[in-house]
Amino acid sequence: MFVAKILLVCAAVALVSGNPQGFGAPRELTGDDLEQSRANLESSLTKLAAGSGPYYRVSRILSASTQVVTGTLNRYKVELIDTNNETKVCDVEIWSRTWLPNGVEVTFDCPNEAKEVRNHSA
Repeated sequence: MFVAKILLVCAAVALVSGNPQGFGAPRELTGDDLEQSRANLESSLTKLAAGSGPYYRVSRILSASTQVVTGTLNRYKVELIDTNNETKVCDVEIWSRTWLPNGVEVTFDCPNEAKEVRNHSA
């Protein structure tokens, strides 16, 4: 019984003093984390453009978050520039599971377009 009480107290302390968003919850990116995330997004866009596309460049990141799942899931609201130099705001998700072949899944969800999912290697 004493061990159960100790475990309960430890769990309560961890929840109160830990990440206020909770374990495994999305975390908004700022500062250096946002810059690193931008570099990862640009790297994915370059890899996709070298293959079958789509062909986008980053204009501006409006928001970005990261979440630890089975791998890492980065979510962006981003202004993308297409091959016609037109800018559009899209939701982009990059789900990295680097232990899988072609384990990086990139999903583009742009207004008035079908959702597009592409994979590339890490």
